[in-house]
Amino acid sequence: MSLRTLIFGSLGQVGNALQETAPKSTVIVAHDFAETDIRDRAAIAKTLRESQPDVVINCAAFTKVDDAETRTDEARDVNAVAPGLIAELTAAASIRFIHISTDYVFDGQAHSPYARDAAVAPIGAYGATKLEGERRVIAAAPDSVVVRTAWVHSGGGVNFVRTAVRLLSAGTPMKVVDDQIGTPTRAKHLAIALWRITELPQMRGILHFTDAGVASWFDVAVTVRETLEASGRLGTGARVTPVRSDQFKTLARRPAYSVLDKHDSWEAIGYEPPHWRVGIIDSVHEMTNA
Repeated sequence: MSLRTLIFGSLGQVGNALQETAPKSTVIVAHDFAETDIRDRAAIAKTLRESQPDVVINCAAFTKVDDAETRTDEARDVNAVAPGLIAELTAAASIRFIHISTDYVFDGQAHSPYARDAAVAPIGAYGATKLEGERRVIAAAPDSVVVRTAWVHSGGGVNFVRTAVRLLSAGTPMKVVDDQIGTPTRAKHLAIALWRITELPQMRGILHFTDAGVASWFDVAVTVRETLEASGRLGTGARVTPVRSDQFKTLARRPAYSVLDKHDSWEAIGYEPPHWRVGIIDSVHEMTNA
């Protein structure tokens, strides 16, 4: 069956990946802020009327974690208010809604992966606005799907992997925290999961999806370094040194441990993604055209 799918946030990493991995039978309407300001109820309603989608996937987000601490109103408008508006309007029109959230809704104090129903307690403005977005979506559209993910990267866009490639290929040493633990997730793998969800109309509620395995940011940087070295692209003098978070000050606090328990979600979706190292290597190769 052919589904018309409206993607909000189409120029971001996940929005691009959705377009690259879309099933052949899917008709895509791709909108970013230039096409639809999702903070504007009338703009959303107009887009829904004109595009007549069967499914809406919202990839748009204010993702600058540190900036969210000082630009909280902007972050809240995009991360909380806008998803709620989309949920209200899609529910009124009987359109299915899939919304992307984050591991930052948790406080990072756990020592084992967070279940979907684990207590939420964000420690920064970014996580707080994303949690409010989740709650607004579920309240307005109980049949919607909220997918929490983490540490998204790809060959395009702005992400930690791109920063590491740029610095290490230039021979610039990096100091990277080794006490923040989570799971890097390749945007392409998340997109595949989202398309699977569109094919499961009975699915609803909160899901967790990341790649497999567990890593620190230091582990990610080391994997980038090894990948560059293997392809002869590592700059002279490039090295990666582990540091504690308290040695690397940022405006926003990050969860120390934000591993999501996603095994039941993988089973429900019918897709078990590769290990995070595979995803990092693929993103590095994309960036370096190796």
